[in-house]
Amino acid sequence: MTLRNRSRWLTPVAGAVVLACSSQPVRWTGERSLQSSVAGVSLAADGAFVDDSLARRAATVTPPAALCAGSLRLARAGRILYAAWWSPRPDSLARLLSARSSDGGATWEPAAAVDTTDHGATGCHREAPSIAADSSTGYVHVAYALLAPEGPGLFFSHSMDGGKSFHAPVPIVYGDKLGRTSVAASGDLVTVAFEDPNSVVPRVGLAISRSMGHIFEDRLLPVSDDNGAAARPLVALQGHRVSVAWQERVAANGDVVLRVRTGTVH
Repeated sequence: MTLRNRSRWLTPVAGAVVLACSSQPVRWTGERSLQSSVAGVSLAADGAFVDDSLARRAATVTPPAALCAGSLRLARAGRILYAAWWSPRPDSLARLLSARSSDGGATWEPAAAVDTTDHGATGCHREAPSIAADSSTGYVHVAYALLAPEGPGLFFSHSMDGGKSFHAPVPIVYGDKLGRTSVAASGDLVTVAFEDPNSVVPRVGLAISRSMGHIFEDRLLPVSDDNGAAARPLVALQGHRVSVAWQERVAANGDVVLRVRTGTVH
């Protein structure tokens, strides 16, 4: 049984997201709605939103390799700035690359390959990756959607040497809808919020690693429900405190709201 088929077996026909284990990996303690959009803001670990200065900075940064427009994402750890982006190839495939800068993006070290296994000949028509850098461990974490040789899905890779090289990617979940991701890290804990690629009603899920991203012990945790179409996830961590936000179109009236859910990872 292939990895892709094994994921399909874990996902019910109705498209509902299931728990990866019988216990409750996250104890959710709060939820709220805001009349806002996810675009242009970052999620703080306490569930508050702040201006996304890194998103604005990305518009002025030139990485050390060809760039798919709109795909550049930045993360900061101390004085070091990290970037991840899709780099187009002449055959309409793309490489996922990363680099680091110690001067705020003015100059960059040589790019490192995060994932070069793309089989989706869509050029630059793909969702941007997400990136997080943890100053406490020196790790750099990247989550992204990709049509891999074994099938389409959401994947994760990390660097243990400050972005100089990346480990072989690990799958989070396979599915045909290649959507957006958001990654956050705090010490041993890494979380990836994602647009579920298998759900009938668009929804947001959460994957959790307690081993710095080496493995994800919990991969298919539901965060949003079926009351509206959920998209554009954001996740933040502070210790074991997790906050997840997403943009949701309410089924009853079509309004778009920003939902924020907070809890503690066990």
